[in-house]
Amino acid sequence: MGSKTERGRGRKRDADATRTALLGAGRDLFARHGYDAVTVRDIGEHAGVDASLIARYFGSKAALYRAVVDEDSRNVTVSPDTLDLGAFTVEALHRADRRGAPGPLVQALLSRSDIPEARTAAADEVRTRLISPLANRFAAEGAEDPVGQAEVLISCLIGVIALRTSNLFEGLSAMGPEAIGAILEAAAQTQTEPSPDTDQKAW
Repeated sequence: MGSKTERGRGRKRDADATRTALLGAGRDLFARHGYDAVTVRDIGEHAGVDASLIARYFGSKAALYRAVVDEDSRNVTVSPDTLDLGAFTVEALHRADRRGAPGPLVQALLSRSDIPEARTAAADEVRTRLISPLANRFAAEGAEDPVGQAEVLISCLIGVIALRTSNLFEGLSAMGPEAIGAILEAAAQTQTEPSPDTDQKAW
C-alpha cells in the first residue's frame, strides 16, 4: 500500500483529470450546440465520467458554462494597447475551423438562454480583450468615435465567425481566413483615414 501522501496525490491527480475532462467536454459541446441544447448527461458521456461530478467540481451546468466561456476568452491574445484586427481575425477563424464551430464565447454572445449572466460576462470579456484594444488604436490614430467604431468592427467579426461555419453564405464559407482578415483590417484602417473633404479643407 502507498503512503497517505501518495494516495492524496493520486486523488488530486484524479480530481484534476476529471475536472479537465468535464471542462473539455463542455467546451466541445457548448461550442457546437450552445447552452440550452446540451444536457449534463451529454457532458458526462462526452467526458467519460459520471454527470453528477459536474455539481462536485463546478457547482452546476451554468457554472461549467461560465468556466468554459472564461477559458475561451483567455485564448484571445492581443496587445493591451493596440489590436491588429487582420491578424486576430486569421487566428480566430483558424481556431473555429479546427473545432468546426464558432466556439463557446461566440455562442454565449448570441445565446438567448436562461443564464443571461453568461452572455453579459462574454460581452465584458470581448469588451476588455478586443474592443478596448481596438478603440485604443483608433484613438491613437485620431478617430472621432473610437469606441463606437471598434464595437461595430468587432460585431462584424463575431458575425463572420458565427456564420462562416454555417454554410449559409457560399462566398463567406469559401473564403480563407487570410482573405477575411485582410477585409476587416482594411475596414479598420479606413476608420482613421481623412476624407477627401478634409484634405481639401487643409489646403
